[in-house]
Amino acid sequence: MTVKTIEKTIKLKLIPLTRSNKVQLISLLNNYTLMVKEALDIIIKNDVRSRKRAHELCYRGLRDKYPHLHNKFVQEAYKRALATYRSYRKLLNKWKRLPEKKRKKISPPTLPIVEDNRVIELHIDTYKLDRRHGFLVLTVSKGSGVYLRFLVMEYGYARRELDGTKLGNSKILVDGDEIYLLLTIRRNVEVYVHRNKLFIDINEDSVDCLLVNYDKNEAVLFSIRHDNRKIRTNYRRIRKSIQRKVKYPKLRDKLLAKYGRRERKRVEDRLKKITTMLTEIAREHNADLVRENLKDLRLNGRKKSRQLNYRLSTFPYRMFIEYIDYKFNECGLSVLEAEAKGTSITCPICGYVDKKNRIGKEGFRCRRCGFIFNAQYVACLNLFSRSNDGIVANRSGRLFLITRKAGSVVPVNVAPNEPPKEVRRLRGKPVQVSKIPIVSKI
Repeated sequence: MTVKTIEKTIKLKLIPLTRSNKVQLISLLNNYTLMVKEALDIIIKNDVRSRKRAHELCYRGLRDKYPHLHNKFVQEAYKRALATYRSYRKLLNKWKRLPEKKRKKISPPTLPIVEDNRVIELHIDTYKLDRRHGFLVLTVSKGSGVYLRFLVMEYGYARRELDGTKLGNSKILVDGDEIYLLLTIRRNVEVYVHRNKLFIDINEDSVDCLLVNYDKNEAVLFSIRHDNRKIRTNYRRIRKSIQRKVKYPKLRDKLLAKYGRRERKRVEDRLKKITTMLTEIAREHNADLVRENLKDLRLNGRKKSRQLNYRLSTFPYRMFIEYIDYKFNECGLSVLEAEAKGTSITCPICGYVDKKNRIGKEGFRCRRCGFIFNAQYVACLNLFSRSNDGIVANRSGRLFLITRKAGSVVPVNVAPNEPPKEVRRLRGKPVQVSKIPIVSKI
């Protein structure tokens, strides 16, 4: 058993207790935006890369110019400016690494600017949450003895999440007339190691899974299909149409931002549904997760069509991994990593690696031993072998998992003989299910 700290952000609506509180908040937002702009200009001019150097150049000047503000707002301002400049440097270095021919076609990234800022970073020392007469109240210290107070519109889920948690650096979002608190909470959870395993292979239109249940001596292969690829393709077509047809820059930018937000929300919605489904399956069978190593998920130098390269490069692998790691750890389930390189072109029976083993999108045929199987599931079988749980064997046309698990069998509360009950349809996308037996090594 290990103790891990999980972190999440809750969005809560705020209502100013007085009119002056809202006026003071807008004043704080304007001053904070100006501090970020000035800090960014200093950082760009001096090519600052470290937080220590940014503090030396920015803190004293901003503190003298805005003495009425809490000193933590000054720190958060230059930290945000430094993070923005670092992101620009990463994009610039990526552009410089491109071949000369591609570099001529693609313009270099422009220097960052601060405009239309709606967020104020709150250091943990600048705010506190108190419960008064049954209501949750947020108090923000602006500085010079000025305090802003807001009524927090609390709902049932947030109230449960706030019990027994620690608060971290948060944010205030001013969205027109609405004010929101993006509250960061941290909680310690106990994570245990379980016998059963759930192996997943992440693809652009499906998450292929192998559920190994040692207690029932069986394994289930199934696929959760989603429409992220269709969403990405459709919104790319919409953006191209807007860029081609809309001539006014302001209207064009407004439409691009609007459809960009819609795309992000729909993709996040699919990812959260998938991670919730996987977590329910794993929790039902007391199974730990085995996933691909994040650094192996993206392969550089793809020589495919531009549309395919776009879809593969824009799938939010990191976001999906963060969601699923958080969900599993929250339920007390461990998350393990296995090497993902070459899992779709490696034969799980003989280990022969060849790109020609892959026949189309769903076909796999080993050029050495002749093993034929669904290519979507081959990666799951290879992840099983690479996690040191055992090996895959083919006997008379049937697949067997020869495991290294020994000792007594631990019973599980619910272990149905049919495919997991939680594997259902996701937004009309069918879930394909197949089974293979396990033979335990004695």
